[in-house]
Amino acid sequence: MYAGRAEVREGYSPCGEGRETTIPDDGERFLLCRSGMGINADSRPLRRKTDLKKGKKRMKKIVSYLALSALLLFLLVWGVVAGTDWYVLSRWDAKDSSVIVIEDLLGKRADPASGEGGEWESEFVKLRILYRSGPRTGSREDVEIMQLADSRLTLLPGKEYLLLADMFEDGTVQFSVSDRYRVPAVVGFITFACGILVIIAGRSGFKALVGLFLSLLFLIGWFVPRIALGHPPVPFAILAVAAVSVATCFFVVRKRELRPIPVFGAVGGAAGASLTGWVMVSLWQLTGLESDSAALLASTSPDLSLRGLLLAAVMVGSIGAVLDVAVSVTSSMGELYEYDPSIPRRRLWKAGISVGRDVLGSMINTLILAYLGSSLPFVVLIATEGADFIGLLNDPHIAQEVLRSVAGTVGLLLTIPVTAAAGVWWISGRRRNSSVPDDGLAD
Repeated sequence: MYAGRAEVREGYSPCGEGRETTIPDDGERFLLCRSGMGINADSRPLRRKTDLKKGKKRMKKIVSYLALSALLLFLLVWGVVAGTDWYVLSRWDAKDSSVIVIEDLLGKRADPASGEGGEWESEFVKLRILYRSGPRTGSREDVEIMQLADSRLTLLPGKEYLLLADMFEDGTVQFSVSDRYRVPAVVGFITFACGILVIIAGRSGFKALVGLFLSLLFLIGWFVPRIALGHPPVPFAILAVAAVSVATCFFVVRKRELRPIPVFGAVGGAAGASLTGWVMVSLWQLTGLESDSAALLASTSPDLSLRGLLLAAVMVGSIGAVLDVAVSVTSSMGELYEYDPSIPRRRLWKAGISVGRDVLGSMINTLILAYLGSSLPFVVLIATEGADFIGLLNDPHIAQEVLRSVAGTVGLLLTIPVTAAAGVWWISGRRRNSSVPDDGLAD
């Protein structure tokens, strides 16, 4: 029947005792079973062809999903940008500013009143503009604006800018361009980033966005107005940390029985960061007036505690890193308990501490480098002035950033044992109250 000689090997197979036969001409392997039911053939090349077809189908589904998602995302971003632009321009009621489009640059001339070669040398630039907001929407006009000769804001035809009109007592009007009009672009990029997250992460990405939206809504809509009204910053910051932790864990932590654990850990870590910051503020005698915005706030709201505001800023700034550590520790302990519901409490505690140590290194880098990045212009300014190392450490601005970094690091350190202890206590209590000791955790 076959041109070549078949190679037969005796042995056992999944269908019982049988022989594996190889046909040299086509290289196919057949499993011949002694089951009395004839010949059962298990063709490996056929299985490979089937797997290849399944892989191609799966790849086609992925490509179709990505193409459709990209198209929908493009339409969504375009609609959001257009809608935001219409909404902002339709409600633009500022009398001294307008959104304009620069159609052409008509020329420049020096300002004779500013002199030449000075640090604040100014010039006049003649523009042809199209109004996009206000009562003159749609009309064109040639205006002459005043700007610094070395202005970093480059005026480009076809781009949208904010035009300011300052009227003096003698009736003359001085025009100037203050900044780019970028509101629709900013909203569009935020929408694009959120869409990419949902496309890649799916349901988990959508839940993370909902948790982030609720957290920002609580912080901006409840926490900040309370601080502005003069309430003590630190207690309200602790409440804010708890609320953000609840919102985040509700949507991020998959096992609902474990959701209270990272909340306990995050609140404990944030409270530890606040306590550490309070000790450092007291010992270093920091006033909270180290930044220009804080000094301006002190002049407008003299009753506001700037020291408390500094500590509240430390707590709010460390929420993200603290929650990352708390959720990681909780997830590892939950997986161990689900795998072995009878795991000893000591082993569960050690597992949580071990995972927390592994995550701690990267989280500390994230926290400290974030603070360094936020103050990088000031650090470069000090470096260009040639300040020595001792003077650098004694500078109040640097001391404030060191305070945030050290207090945040201590908060991360305390988050690990607090979360591990809360996890052991919570899981042990659930195990005692459960009628079935090995039922695992529900999603």
